[in-house]
Amino acid sequence: MEPSITEIFYYVFLGLLTSPAQLIIILICLYYLIKSKATADSVLLMIGSFIILLSTILTQVGVLYAKTWGSNSYLSYSFVIQGISIVGSLLFAVGLFLLIRKVIKFKTQL
Repeated sequence: MEPSITEIFYYVFLGLLTSPAQLIIILICLYYLIKSKATADSVLLMIGSFIILLSTILTQVGVLYAKTWGSNSYLSYSFVIQGISIVGSLLFAVGLFLLIRKVIKFKTQL
């Protein structure tokens, strides 16, 4: 039995509700992206944080479909989503490293 659209929205909302810190991080990254005029570090921070939030939401939606997919398919789905989340975390980490390097370089010039 396929889930209804209201069930899907419920699980998307649940994914958003379970990650308020990630939503705040996305807002901060968006603010930094706008203020820095799209530098490499701000773009990486924004993309990485968005991918992490997206993988959190997709994990919740996958729980909804786990009943119909079966355990093997759900396990494969979980591995793919975790791989996507790792990519997002790495992008965020590289962006944060570039930002810290820029701040330290600026502080030493003062």
